[in-house]
Amino acid sequence: MKRVSVKLEGQAADFGRFAMSERIAMRANDRTTYGADVQTAFSNINDLPQAPANTGMMAHTRVASPDGPRRIDELKAGALVLNAQGQTTTVRHVLTTDAPRNSFMIRAPYFGLDQDLVLAPEQKIVISSVIAEYLFGEETIMVPVWALNDGTKVGHYETRKSDRMYQLQLDSPAPLAIGRCEVSALHKTGATDGYVLSDAEARCFATEYRTGFHN
Repeated sequence: MKRVSVKLEGQAADFGRFAMSERIAMRANDRTTYGADVQTAFSNINDLPQAPANTGMMAHTRVASPDGPRRIDELKAGALVLNAQGQTTTVRHVLTTDAPRNSFMIRAPYFGLDQDLVLAPEQKIVISSVIAEYLFGEETIMVPVWALNDGTKVGHYETRKSDRMYQLQLDSPAPLAIGRCEVSALHKTGATDGYVLSDAEARCFATEYRTGFHN
């Protein structure tokens, strides 16, 4: 008996029969049957997206969907959610990771939120700001949440060891909708479209944002 070791959605699994791994590979490639004209592809059985480091949202985050807000930890691949343009989009993957201890909470109703939102420090949200227009020539930018920390609207949040962060990969490049807040997600070809601040730009923006901007 030949043992085949594969990984599915980040979980290792051993299969004692080669035929079983063939069926799994078929499902990974959206196939249910195969014949002489269809060859099973094993190369992408592990082809799941990788969430950027220190990104994600807490399990209780309620994501907009056609049926109303849904907890992000209840979503599965194939679930329908709403992007920031109000369009229905399909969840391709739900990724999880340990929650960083140095996370941040954005307090509602700031930034269009209808709930307090706990994010990993590098998770980005979309904002429109005269500061950004002055500094970068772009009014709408994608900002890591740590750069918005002002102790009022956004502040530090200490997570527990058992907490998990969730990240979605969508079939749309538009941001994810949480209330009226636009939050970056993953897309099948990368990340959400938009002007993403570099680390240096984010530090510059954070300085102006915290001290008060004067043109």
